[in-house]
Amino acid sequence: MKLETPRDLFVHEMSAMRTGEAVIADMLDEMSGMVADENVADMLRHHQQETQQQIANLEQCFRAIGATPQRVPCAAIEALRQEFREFAGMNPSPQVLTMFALGGALKVEHYEIAAYRGLVGKAMLMGETTCIQLLETNLLQEEETAGKLERFTHEMGRRMLATV
Repeated sequence: MKLETPRDLFVHEMSAMRTGEAVIADMLDEMSGMVADENVADMLRHHQQETQQQIANLEQCFRAIGATPQRVPCAAIEALRQEFREFAGMNPSPQVLTMFALGGALKVEHYEIAAYRGLVGKAMLMGETTCIQLLETNLLQEEETAGKLERFTHEMGRRMLATV
């Protein structure tokens, strides 16, 4: 794929995000099966469903601009998945693994927020109103999920400290 125009960059970055969202969906499934807190597992499963919708929104954006998603890896998300797997392999206590999973999921959300803000900005500059709406929907979901994760992390940390 040539990378010569802002549109080429937009398609490239959106393709990487599409790849990243697919990895995130798998990662959320993996995490939800490993955490000790059922509320956290439910939240991760719910976000996995949202992630599937976000993938559909990205695909709709590709169609709106007449582009095809490219095979572009998302190294940042792959690294976060690897970090989680390596930590889980250290056999932490269930509560500590749950706290780590929450922190890892929050890192993912912050990456996604930054990526979607960049994509929304590029869509605005190109006047791609359909993409703007779809990408802003994804961005808002990511911001809401980040807030939930922050609250869960704080509450779980308080509970863990109360038992020490």
